[in-house]
Amino acid sequence: MIHLKIHFKTEFGLAVYVSGNSKYLGQWNPKQAIRMNWTENDIWEVEVAYHEMEYKYFISQYGGVQTVLWESGPNRVTTKHTIDVWNQRKVCFQCLNPTNYEVYISGSPESMGQFQKRIRMKNKHGISQYICHLDITDSQIQYQYHFLTKGEFSSPVYKLNLEQEQSYYKDALLVYSDSLAKVKQMIFQLNKNISYGYVPQSKEDYSVLKKFNLKTIVEFCNTQEKSLLEQQHQKDDCLHMIVNLYHFKQENFTQRLLQLIQVFIQKYKFIYICNNSLSHLRKYLQVYEKLQKCK
Repeated sequence: MIHLKIHFKTEFGLAVYVSGNSKYLGQWNPKQAIRMNWTENDIWEVEVAYHEMEYKYFISQYGGVQTVLWESGPNRVTTKHTIDVWNQRKVCFQCLNPTNYEVYISGSPESMGQFQKRIRMKNKHGISQYICHLDITDSQIQYQYHFLTKGEFSSPVYKLNLEQEQSYYKDALLVYSDSLAKVKQMIFQLNKNISYGYVPQSKEDYSVLKKFNLKTIVEFCNTQEKSLLEQQHQKDDCLHMIVNLYHFKQENFTQRLLQLIQVFIQKYKFIYICNNSLSHLRKYLQVYEKLQKCK
């Protein structure tokens, strides 16, 4: 048997029901769903025969199902013993980590540290993993990974929409990244708005950038042959802009560079700055950081 429990405070005359793809749960027919039993502290519970199944809770009249209010989000999957929370899901973050680096995760929800602290992920068989409970209705969830190698590398901040997640790891929604090892070689993070690295060359490069919510690409070049700014749309909805620094006058180069980057951040929020010479690119960004601190 499996003991299903959920914490939910209902109004008088209403009850919590559970329905699912099992004959024991009515095959998703609300009229055939099981009304759960109320216990102290607003815990509703019921026992059903244990087997692999999907299920969700809904609210309806205590005396019989009439109007139905389903909980939000994708279906739940069976667990042997747990207390569910209305509109929350257990979420498993996994990232590929074949070299077994120390990997941490941070994010906007309270259970992920609200970006104020980093939580160490567990490494097992080349995968780093962290499990927590998140509000399925929160459409503004953001998170990022942090690697500790000889130095430190942080992935860009990117968004999570739990309503769209449909993969599972055991009883948890699965958020999996298989590109971190590759991204680590090409993407670096300057601050929460700016990431930088090499110029993307292939469709695969653009796809990797898009996975990390880096859809605005600013390429710095220095040549007499091109105009100050060229724009071209690339695959996977990425906007690739080429900025020719040759046209910046030497006497106000640093100030113009600062203003240009600020304009891009104000318009696009997250930008990926690139050049095939990372040493030159880092010099530009060091100038930018110094000017920012002086403001």
